[in-house]
Amino acid sequence: MLFPWTGIRSDHVFRRAAFYINDVQQPFRNKIFRKIHRILGLLLSILFLMWFISGIVMIYHSFPRVNQKLKLARQESLTGPLPAVDSLLQVLPDSSRLGGLSVDMYLDRPVFHLKGRQLPAGLYADSLQVVGKPDFNEICRIAGQLGGSVAYRVDSLNRLDQWIPFGYLTKEFPIYKFSFEDDARQEMYISSKSGKVLQWTDRNSRFWAWLGAIPHWVYFTSLRQNQALWINFMIWASGLGAIMCFSGLWIGIWVFWKNRKKGLRSPYKKWWLRWHHITGVVFGVFALTFVFSGMMSLVDIPSWMQKGKTRNREVRFRGREGGMLAADLYALDYRKIVDSLSDVKSIEWASFGKYPYYVVNSGSKKQFIDAADTSRLSPFTLTEEMVRETVREIHGQDTPYTLEWMTDWDDDYFSRRNMLTLPVYKVVIDDELHTRHYFNPETLYHRQIDDNGRLRGVLYSGLHSLNFKFLAERPLLWNVVMYVLMLGGTFLSLSGVVLTFKWLGRKIRKLFR
Repeated sequence: MLFPWTGIRSDHVFRRAAFYINDVQQPFRNKIFRKIHRILGLLLSILFLMWFISGIVMIYHSFPRVNQKLKLARQESLTGPLPAVDSLLQVLPDSSRLGGLSVDMYLDRPVFHLKGRQLPAGLYADSLQVVGKPDFNEICRIAGQLGGSVAYRVDSLNRLDQWIPFGYLTKEFPIYKFSFEDDARQEMYISSKSGKVLQWTDRNSRFWAWLGAIPHWVYFTSLRQNQALWINFMIWASGLGAIMCFSGLWIGIWVFWKNRKKGLRSPYKKWWLRWHHITGVVFGVFALTFVFSGMMSLVDIPSWMQKGKTRNREVRFRGREGGMLAADLYALDYRKIVDSLSDVKSIEWASFGKYPYYVVNSGSKKQFIDAADTSRLSPFTLTEEMVRETVREIHGQDTPYTLEWMTDWDDDYFSRRNMLTLPVYKVVIDDELHTRHYFNPETLYHRQIDDNGRLRGVLYSGLHSLNFKFLAERPLLWNVVMYVLMLGGTFLSLSGVVLTFKWLGRKIRKLFR
């Protein structure tokens, strides 16, 4: 076939075009990808190696935090004169909005902890006076009580350090750091403003943090104290890392394809280069999804990927209509709990919709007491009717839904570390986001998930931690798969670091010739 007026055959033109694309454009494209991969590898290879090695540690150990169970165990039991809640409400300003209430002991005195607008953080229960700023001696008493040992050193910090690298804590300065002489080498950070324990570490948690959480999350004080700067660094590092992985994967696959007639083997002769090529092709996709999902943990999902606006109804399920605690619903006097139970450490006012209950911490166990039953101390347990009534009230009387008693995991409710328990009430809402609620009648745990949450779960925890139902139900298989991938990613990164230094060495030697 001839092109009009030219006399040139069209098949000849197409062959020349194919030649140009395959033999001219492809090498040019690969040259660009090689340069990108080499430059980004120079910048990020050590960071990737650090991420993969620390990621293995992160399977078992995270960044230290206050041990709430140990803190509760060493806390004083509630005692002393306790007023009726009505007396407390009468001293609050009329314009205040009480959103949360709890009571526990603070330096031998019972204290009400308040949450809400125009409210003090705490009131002494025996006098209903505002809890003031603690002095140094009081803070030492707090540290001695909770630490369970003698502090051999106390530092007054006006700078953040490695174990409190968060910028928002600067408002707590000075922060007192207590170092204890016990076998665990505990260190406790306490706010001078409120007496609150901000951090609590020991030798073991600090050791694993240096191998795991600190390098993995880049929790270095100079960077982490500026949250905006830290977030931007992590986003840019992981974003460029994703480009590096993609370019390397492209080159690796293309090299295999180009040499396919010689068999399924790498054409590179040098040991490090050959194994970087092989591991890059085998583990490159995981490295790409690993770094991409890490980035997704810090950014919002684009609006074009979402189905609509997620409405978090957890606050309303907790009975906080308008952010207010309906204190008048608590017919059972909380003082009856203190008188009837032993070793009560704290009591919190809570509710499921309009149904009130108390969360009672008694040393090693937590109980839920029905606040509407004045005849006796009754355990608070969710019933099907409670769930149905509250769902209709929150989602609307006319919104279609289904409710079932679920005794096995499904795609939205599963747990690899046994953090979730069964059975639960499963509520499926017939809306555009396919919203589901899960309510545990014993622990009162509530989980809400919709299409937007499912997408975020896949893009972050799914790709980053292999948090998929199939693997979560098979812990041994999860461990095998995760270790293979993490070790493969580690060797891939290590070979990249070696090649980077070899390339730098060649460039430096050329400069001095």
